[in-house]
Amino acid sequence: MIIVGAGSAGKEIMGVYTLGKPPKEIVFYDDNPDCPDLIDNKYKIIKTLEELQNEINSNPEFCIGIGNPRKRKKLYDKLISMGGKPKNICWEPMLSLSSVEDNGSVFQPGVVMSFGVTIGKSCFIHANSSIGHKVKIGDFVNISPLCSVIGPSEIGNESYIGAGSTILPDITIGNNVFVSPGSVVNRNLKDFETF
Repeated sequence: MIIVGAGSAGKEIMGVYTLGKPPKEIVFYDDNPDCPDLIDNKYKIIKTLEELQNEINSNPEFCIGIGNPRKRKKLYDKLISMGGKPKNICWEPMLSLSSVEDNGSVFQPGVVMSFGVTIGKSCFIHANSSIGHKVKIGDFVNISPLCSVIGPSEIGNESYIGAGSTILPDITIGNNVFVSPGSVVNRNLKDFETF
C-alpha cells in the first residue's frame, strides 16, 4: 500500500489502515525534501517519481492523504497514469447500507451511510459523519467531522463541507464549493460559491 502524503492526512490514513491489525506493508510517497526518511521509525518515505514507479510496479494499491482536493486530484490522476490502483481505507466496522466502489476514498471512525449512496473518487469522509439515503457525492470531496448530509442530496466535485455542517434534503451543491463549519445548508449552491 502506498500512502501519498506524509503529513497529517497521510498519518490519519495510516492509523485507520493499521489500527488493531497486524503490521501492514506501507510505503509513503512525499516529494517534500524536508520530510524525514521514516514515519514511526518503520514506514519508509520515498521522494522521487522513480521510486514511486518501482513501488507501483510491485504493489499498485494507493490512497492519497492530501487534504487539498485539487492537489489530491492531480496526484490521483498521476498515480493512475503510472499504473496505480486506488484502494478505500475504511474504519471497521463501518455501518453502511451502500456498497462503495474501491476508488481511494477514506472513511474515518463513526461514519454511517444509508442506502443508495454513491461516493466519487478519493473522497474524505471524516469522523462521526452521517450520509443519508440517495446522497451523491462527487470526486475529491471533503466531508469534515460531525457533518450530516441528509438525503436525497448531491455534492459536486472538489467541494469542502466544514465541520459540524448539515446539508438539508433536496439540496444540490455545485463543484468547488466551500461550506463554512457549522452551517445549515438550506438552498442550492452554485459552483465556486462559499456558504
